[in-house]
Amino acid sequence: MINKSVKKMIRRTIMWGASFSIIVSISSCVDDFLDRAPLDKISTAEFWKTPGELEAYITGLYDWLPGQLSPTGMGYYTADQTSDNMVLATSYNTYMNGQVSTTPATGGGWNFAAIRQINTFFDNYQRCPEPFAKYQQTYGEACFLKAMRYHGLVAAFGDVPWYSHVISDKDTEQLYKPRDSRALVVDSIMSLIDKAIVNLKPRSAVGVNRINKETALIYKSRVALYEATWAKYHAGTPSASGVDANKMFQKAIDAYTQFKTDCGGFAGKLYTTGGTQQAYYNLFGQFDYKAIPEVTLSKNYSQALGVTNQVGYIVWLYGYGGCSYSLDLVKSYLKKDGTSIDITDPSVVNTSGTASLTQMAGLLDPRFKQSVFIPGDLINNNTGAYNGMLFTVPTMNSSADRNTITGFAPKKAHNPSSTLQGNYIDPEIAGIAFRIPELMLNYVEAYVELNGTFPDLSDNIDLIRARVGMPSLTSVKPTVTASWPDYGYPVSDALAIVRQERRVELAGEGFRTSDWKRWRAHKLFDGKRPKGFKYNAADFANIIPKPTNIKVDANGFVDPYQATLANGYTFNPNRDYLSPLPTDDLLRNKKLTQNPGWDSPK
Repeated sequence: MINKSVKKMIRRTIMWGASFSIIVSISSCVDDFLDRAPLDKISTAEFWKTPGELEAYITGLYDWLPGQLSPTGMGYYTADQTSDNMVLATSYNTYMNGQVSTTPATGGGWNFAAIRQINTFFDNYQRCPEPFAKYQQTYGEACFLKAMRYHGLVAAFGDVPWYSHVISDKDTEQLYKPRDSRALVVDSIMSLIDKAIVNLKPRSAVGVNRINKETALIYKSRVALYEATWAKYHAGTPSASGVDANKMFQKAIDAYTQFKTDCGGFAGKLYTTGGTQQAYYNLFGQFDYKAIPEVTLSKNYSQALGVTNQVGYIVWLYGYGGCSYSLDLVKSYLKKDGTSIDITDPSVVNTSGTASLTQMAGLLDPRFKQSVFIPGDLINNNTGAYNGMLFTVPTMNSSADRNTITGFAPKKAHNPSSTLQGNYIDPEIAGIAFRIPELMLNYVEAYVELNGTFPDLSDNIDLIRARVGMPSLTSVKPTVTASWPDYGYPVSDALAIVRQERRVELAGEGFRTSDWKRWRAHKLFDGKRPKGFKYNAADFANIIPKPTNIKVDANGFVDPYQATLANGYTFNPNRDYLSPLPTDDLLRNKKLTQNPGWDSPK
């Protein structure tokens, strides 16, 4: 009889593509050890005997991966709320406002339990008597997962202790060691990613639901670019890293080059079904990504297995549960002809409310219309009373925690063919963990940073733009004007254009917070309030109940935090780029030091 813990593991590993036959064949021994000890305390006498057992252990850690859509949340689709891309209906973001009263006593992300779990694998996998080739893929997955967990710690805290194996409770020297330098830890992380790349099979061999070579190359470029830009823009500040920026820029470039060589290049990889006016939108609402090579890693969901999410219902009605896009994000979209445009200029957009949404949809890069609900969009064609329903106005009249308060209601991951369950649980929309355009954008940014000029754009940004019918960047380069983002320091036109393209292509996918942090670009929002579209009360004349307490600025743009954030966000750049270490850990380990500024929190 398989216990509840094993059933849960089976459900989640099937969703990530693990073999059900492998799981069931080892269920009896799994049942035994789960009843006695957690994953990091497995008896070596009972486990690690077969490749299947190694695989079961590692796929049991797959919930660490990005791309999770939980039954009560939207996962990464709401992650931009800690950036200038997204506005939360209930209140302003306290992190962006530097609003911290005390350091945490425990936790706060300074948790090495996951590192202990993954190190348990590395300490024991060689006990399997089978040839390495039989579990080489699993070893590559383990390298990937350890790199990912460690980089999460580095991104939050900077310097962290590096542990290559499980530390005994009696090994006080290692348990209470000082933090290792960020540079050392990052080098160790990159080494793990390189091992993952060598040992992982391609997507064509293991499928889209298992960690694969393509995904590891994308992740290598992500980490390398993050560390390179952090080193460059945080140099000489309390959050400086000591990492060699140029070496990391080159690693991001190398990952792109290797992808072209080892993974068949980029031609034909981007999803284009639906044409230039629909394909980008269609990409995010898929039920399964196995036939879509653009997505290299995803997670499936199933009502029958009890692995569900609410994206299909919540995305259109409540903006991911109270999130909407900011005017600042929408200002980043170029004109359809690839030139610059300022939508806040009344001579450019001369309408308000829902009419302005329609007008902007006709003016802007098609990714705007495919990312934001526009009047006339089909809501559903598959569920009872919702069948045939069209979008008319953003949900600004419901409870505060569900409002799309800016008027820019997010549309990514919407699919009108999704079956809307009575309990609002929609198991059908799959979660995207990694997709190829990120690698393309990482490459171009790293190349511009390192060389000061654009690379050949034909295999990256030009392909991304071709999907939506935009002119290639090779042929049309926008003029960088005063209405473009202010990063708090000058950037070249080429770099400004690359950052703009990244923001638009990856909008609402959880990248923006990492981007402004690695660029040290708090000036994007510091001293400012997020705004929305120009409000028109007439849009809601027939809506019951009508929106109330809608605040607008002097120009008529929705200004939701006008009263609560009168002077705009106030961020503490000398402290808040790194998180504080918990006080309990500092008391236990006298060799640890607190991050700058956190000894006397505001």
